[in-house]
Amino acid sequence: MSKVAIVTGSSRGIGKSIAFVLAQNGFNVVITSKNQKDASKVAKELETKFGIKSIGIAADVRSRLQVQKLVSNTIKEFNQVDVLVNNAGVLVVKPLEETTEKDWDNVIGTNLKVAYLCSKEVLPYMIPKKSGYIINISSGAGKSGYGELSAYCASKFGVIGLTESLAEEVNQYGITVIAICPGAVATDMQKQFMSKKEYERQKHDMISPIKVAKQTLDVINDKYGTGSAIDVY
Repeated sequence: MSKVAIVTGSSRGIGKSIAFVLAQNGFNVVITSKNQKDASKVAKELETKFGIKSIGIAADVRSRLQVQKLVSNTIKEFNQVDVLVNNAGVLVVKPLEETTEKDWDNVIGTNLKVAYLCSKEVLPYMIPKKSGYIINISSGAGKSGYGELSAYCASKFGVIGLTESLAEEVNQYGITVIAICPGAVATDMQKQFMSKKEYERQKHDMISPIKVAKQTLDVINDKYGTGSAIDVY
């Protein structure tokens, strides 16, 4: 029976690449996006290209109720969830004194709270079968602070703390929890750090989203110990 993976924020960027690599390796994949059209488009593409089963679900994963619906729909469709990739993320590039409370809440709420909400919802399905993988996409900015990225860095440091704590809690159930910490990745998010001209000049020296995706697959292939925070350069 094929394993089932939920990948949040998977209609583009790193999340989409992770979904593609998992589908290529025989996983059935649940695509999530705030936009149903975008989610369905990627799901259909995966099914056509790799012959697996994929569904697209529109969800604002900052909402507990929508996360509950996402997971319940996954169980209804596949009757299992084996892998959760907490990838959904946003950033704000501003000095702390210019970072509004709304900015702060949005970044922490998306990058950190979503990992908590989604992990909490899948654990009741992983614990009884004593297996599962929760993979949290953190960042190099989760290990080192950078100017004008206070909210983003705080959220990504938090993701690593959550990873280490949850790994301790669920190790007894055979569930692996790992954080992946990429450096600069050639995605639309990275464009917020620099001008269009700078991005075009430097993108070939950045990490490809596929490299992060392959690292995710390595986690599922048990190449790292639970609780690890793996750098990708």
